[in-house]
This record gives sequence, structure tokens and C-alpha cells, in this order.
Amino acid sequence: MSTSINFDSENFGKLFIRSFLGIFFIVKGVHCFANGRTALTTLGTTFSLIGVHFSPLLFGAVLAILHITCGLAIVIGFFFKLSCFLLGAISLLGTIAAGFPSKSIINSSTYMFTISMVTTGMMFIGSGRFSVKK
Repeated sequence: MSTSINFDSENFGKLFIRSFLGIFFIVKGVHCFANGRTALTTLGTTFSLIGVHFSPLLFGAVLAILHITCGLAIVIGFFFKLSCFLLGAISLLGTIAAGFPSKSIINSSTYMFTISMVTTGMMFIGSGRFSVKK
């Protein structure tokens, strides 16, 4: 008795991108916690762009937790569009904080802009068939 697994290339591609995008955000959040106060404070200072100038350490910890939980939600496909929206907005805010519109094409904010656009695109594409639906 043979069984065949039908790998739909569209849904398998979404699973592939979703997995690596979620793992990227999980690793980024864990990395911020592993580097301690300085990394969390640096991450929390991005909130100064929207007018929040107090307690960057607290907001850095909130952002790191958001990266981990939304990254996990992206991997399993649970609240996928909400997680993509939150991480896309945070990544775009980080891109602006790092000074994206500069004269140099390749700088430290280029990869965050790319991740922001990929996350936003995935929000519109959807999670695919291989996911836990809400």
C-alpha cells in the first residue's frame, strides 16, 4: 500500500517563508534578552519616534517579548495576520530609527526594511494550508 503526499508548491512555499521568518524574529528577541540591558535599552529607544521617551528598558523588554511571541505565532500560523502586522510595524519603526533614508544604499537599516516588507507582504498573502487557524 503506497501513500503519496501531495505537496502543493504554493502552500509549501508559504510554510517555508513563514518558518524562517518566524525563527528570525524568535532569535532576534532571544538575542536581545541574552545581551542584557544595553540591547533592550537600544531596542526600546525606537519608541522615542512615536513620543514615548520614558523607560526604554521596559519598552525594549516588551518589544523583545513581542518578537518572540509573534515569531512563534508566525511559525505555527496562529493569529498570523495580526502578528505580521505588529512585526511589520515594529520593523518599519526600527528602520526609520536606524536612519533608512540615507545616502548609502546598503547600511544597517536595509535588512530591517527588507524584513518589514516581507512581513507586510506575508500579511496580505496569508498563512497557507499548513497552519493552525484561529
